[in-house]
Amino acid sequence: MNFKGLSCIFFSLTLLFGRTPSACAQGTAFTYQGRLNNGASPANGTYDLRFAIYDSTNTPGVLLAGPITNAATAVSNGLFTVTLDFGPGVFTGNNRWLEIGVCTNGGGAFTTLTPRQPLTPSPYAIFAGGVNAAGINGTIPAGNIGSGTITSNMLATGAAAANLNALGQSAVPSGGMVLSSNYTDLNLLNVGYVKLGKVDLGDVWEQRASGAPPVTRYQHTAVWTGSEMIIWGGWSGSSYVNDGARYNPTANIWTAITTTGAPAGRMYHTTVWTGSEMIIWGGWSGGTSYFGDGARYNPAANAWTAVTATGAPAARNQHTAVWTGSEMIVWGGWSGGTSFFSDGARYNPTTNAWTAITATGAPAARNQHTAVWTGSEMIVWGGHNATSHYLNDGARYNPAANTWTAMTTTGAPVARYVHTAVWTGSDMIVWGGSANADYRGDGGRYNPAADSWTAVSAIGAPAARTYHTAVWTGNEMIIWGGYNGYYFNDGARYNPAADTWTAVATTGVPNGRYSHTAVWTGSEMIVWGGYGFFGYLNDGGRFNPAANIWTTVPATGAPTARAYHTTVWTGSEMIVWGGYNGTSFFNDGARYNPTANNWTTVTTTGAPTARALHTAVWTGSQMIVWGGFMALTT
Repeated sequence: MNFKGLSCIFFSLTLLFGRTPSACAQGTAFTYQGRLNNGASPANGTYDLRFAIYDSTNTPGVLLAGPITNAATAVSNGLFTVTLDFGPGVFTGNNRWLEIGVCTNGGGAFTTLTPRQPLTPSPYAIFAGGVNAAGINGTIPAGNIGSGTITSNMLATGAAAANLNALGQSAVPSGGMVLSSNYTDLNLLNVGYVKLGKVDLGDVWEQRASGAPPVTRYQHTAVWTGSEMIIWGGWSGSSYVNDGARYNPTANIWTAITTTGAPAGRMYHTTVWTGSEMIIWGGWSGGTSYFGDGARYNPAANAWTAVTATGAPAARNQHTAVWTGSEMIVWGGWSGGTSFFSDGARYNPTTNAWTAITATGAPAARNQHTAVWTGSEMIVWGGHNATSHYLNDGARYNPAANTWTAMTTTGAPVARYVHTAVWTGSDMIVWGGSANADYRGDGGRYNPAADSWTAVSAIGAPAARTYHTAVWTGNEMIIWGGYNGYYFNDGARYNPAADTWTAVATTGVPNGRYSHTAVWTGSEMIVWGGYGFFGYLNDGGRFNPAANIWTTVPATGAPTARAYHTTVWTGSEMIVWGGYNGTSFFNDGARYNPTANNWTTVTTTGAPTARALHTAVWTGSQMIVWGGFMALTT
């Protein structure tokens, strides 16, 4: 029989766990009933059916149980019933999908039916029906007591009030709640109150000033530790600062960073996070004041430890720094005039020691190059220096062997700087950049295992440009907009696996612009704002790459025209805030919902002061705005 046209329509899914005495745990077997069609007609006969459990409807997904085969299953008028048992530990409460394969009895290869079928809960659970309370001995662990299962009638009379009175607090009437401005109020937690969560009284901003935030600044650095954001250094508009603070979004508090032992104030320094410490190194503080020192900050101890100067590289900025997992590698850079560097060193924070990087085989001196870490090597490429000006060579540095391996220039992209470089897991992709005021619209993929370059296809690629946006969809890079003397409203999608560009549709496309923003929603790229031929813009569009179509973002309710604003994607909405329109800085914004295709104004009550060129991050529940620029003071 030919199964090419075979389909399976499941009209009933019943998990029938056989009824057993109430004191015994039920089994893991269940009954599955379905209907099998051969083409448009119900199937009849004997078939072999194969079943497997997956964690997702998407192929391939993760196989969780099976496959198990029910041979010689009778199918009558399309109907069949089978008993399946995948054993314990499969149905844990998470979503599960059943994949079914079919063949004629003893017919050989199975045909997998699509789509996979979702498994929904049954009326019976695989737990004991009941236990005699007299048979329970010992202490029940707190983790085994469900939240909210101990009610007031189960407490001894006066127990709650006694706990309160013992700590000098009055009782709360039955059913009452206590509101506290302190998210971690130990006086309440220690007497048994349960923290229900945070109450947002409407569309509000929370002033992130508890514990005194750092003074205004920009060109500072910020790292995320896993629980806190650490701000340090930068320019305040009047001085180079050497202070900072840690911000904890859960507790909504700032904690000042001690300045005892901190490096001198600076900007253009590099910062890496080791997993337990933030390492500051190098930088500049105006004129000829370049730095060749640094320090390690431990947030747990709120303490600085000087980075030893013994064996450290010479003072510089515009260098690169990568973290290998155990060492920070500093290389290249510039210290003014014609002082470009081709040296560097590895810093080990555990031993507080520098190890010089061999100069044998190292690339020529440069700055504004790129450096990526592959997991075993640092790849340096491109950049600028006083002799060759723009470069298209580089080398791979292996810290374990302390050796450089020259990168072939055969097939390499033409010389450039301020380009981009990303590591895919097997290749470094270089694209764009500039050289001699010439915009670049080409690139290449470098494979270190083969020491070979593969040109990024120019067929269908966007024209050379800068100030464009690029988003990654999971398998493609989408480039759109930008400027090279012309305001672009076109772009293309690049698939590195196929090395192909696919033009982005121009029907319904927004007007040409640059300095706009773009976010990826999971299925669409949303472009908004920026500057174009007609000035600052407050319109945009949604691009769906699967359908290759644009949908206009409405202007009704949208923020006023601007550029240099920020956008974040919350999972369901794009939030636009701040920015500049040539005469005014903004402290307002709006939330755009692509599903409803509408805007909701963001309140300005409690909002930060107007600014542009600030930063904004999404925590999973809140947008955090910090820093920025307004005139020459913030």
